Amino acid sequence: MNARELRLAIAFIAILVIGGGFIVFTQIGRWKKNIEQREFALSLKKVEADELLLQKDFWDTRSNWLNEKQLVYSSRKDADNSLYDLIEESAKKAGITLLSRQQEQPEEQPGVIAAGIVVEAKGGLEKMLRWLHDLQKPDAFISVKGMTLKPDVEDSAIIMLSEARIQKWYRNAAAAP
Repeated sequence: MNARELRLAIAFIAILVIGGGFIVFTQIGRWKKNIEQREFALSLKKVEADELLLQKDFWDTRSNWLNEKQLVYSSRKDADNSLYDLIEESAKKAGITLLSRQQEQPEEQPGVIAAGIVVEAKGGLEKMLRWLHDLQKPDAFISVKGMTLKPDVEDSAIIMLSEARIQKWYRNAAAAP
């Protein structure tokens, strides 16, 4: 091998070593970055799991309260009748005049089912707001999904409640403990 070929071989080997070193260095950098990201995600999961474990008693207490207080959905007929009677009695007690009541299809969410009724009513503003407030006590499991309040055309002291979608939530029998 002459001097030129030797220099060419040395340059080629140097290029291979430098290029290979660069490729290995960048690959090691990617691996390190990937490992750091996975380590960070894992540490976040650990912090979250530790926090959830600290709150375990709190959520167990809430779960037990729900299991004690929330009724199990037995049938649509029973749920609809119960809600209808509750609306009738509470409106009468509050001095609210019910104009119409229309049962709705049950709404199902994970673990719960809601019996629904659409109500139109009229009454004084304070009585109407008190009635809506009293309906939604935490242990009644009743929600008002939507409604429209507007003053009566003939008497502005009277409030008209229309399209009030009232729901009573029950535990799903399949999800009950």
